[in-house]
Parts: sequence; C-alpha cells; structure tokens
Amino acid sequence: MTAQRRRRLVPWLLVLGTVSCAPGKPPADTAADERAINAVREREITAFSAGAVDSLLAVMDPDAVMMPPNEPIVVGTDAVRTWAQTMASQVTVNARYTGSKININGDWATERYTAVLRFTPKAGGAAAEDVLKGIHIYHRQPDGSWRIAQDVWNADAPPQAPAPPPAK
Repeated sequence: MTAQRRRRLVPWLLVLGTVSCAPGKPPADTAADERAINAVREREITAFSAGAVDSLLAVMDPDAVMMPPNEPIVVGTDAVRTWAQTMASQVTVNARYTGSKININGDWATERYTAVLRFTPKAGGAAAEDVLKGIHIYHRQPDGSWRIAQDVWNADAPPQAPAPPPAK
C-alpha cells in the first residue's frame, strides 16, 4: 500500500473505530415496550367504554390525531376531549379489542388492531355493533411512557344505505 493511500485510509479507520466504540442507546427491551403498549391500549378502551374522557386523554399524546369513520379528523387534546364528550353524551359504548400486532421502531410503534364496538343510544333505540380494524401509532414520551399519537379506524361492513324516501 502506498503512503498516499495509507494517509487517506487512516482518517476513515479512526472514524469507524470511534463510531463503533461510542456509547449508544441501550438495547431496546421490546418485550417491556410491548407490555407497556398493551397496557395503554387496554386503558384506552376501558376509558372509552366508560365515557371517562380524562382517563382517555391520559393515554393520548397532547398532539393526538384521531380519524373516526365517517367523521372529520380530530386533532389535539381539546378536539379529542370535545369528540369524546359528545360521544359519551349520546351513546353507551361497550368495546373490546379482538386482535393486535405491534411493531416497535425506537421511540415510535405501530399497532394494527381489530375490535368490536357496541353502541347503545342513550335516548333509546336499538344498539348497533361495529366490527372494525384500525391503526394506532404510539410515541414514547420523554418520561419513557407510551401514548397514542394517532388512532385511525373504520368498520368492516359498508355504511348502511340511507332509508328510501317515503312513498308519495
């Protein structure tokens, strides 16, 4: 190897040596993260079913985004509060998750989930049940806890067709 090639190679070897020996983040404890995310999901569905808006907000990121089916986007804590209070005032919800697949990548995680929601109108009338699927995006907070940053869901069944107009 020529002297000129050695001079060009030495800085790269120093950089590689420094990078490989530099302290990095500790290895992720994926199992602990999954347990924490599962706990967040369960607190979320329990709060939603109980109409406990403050408990629901406790598991949501302050900049949370929700995309409920057939409704406008809901962005931020104040909008989530208003949406959840409106929902809780109109229906009693009985909800449960039926499946979940979590993928963690650093301080972010995605979850593909399935659920069943049963809505009973508080003003009376028949209950309706939706089988649905959705995506949660979680963000690790500075204190290490996980919160839901985005929640997008829709029903498996198509929306019901509007009632036909009355006969003339």
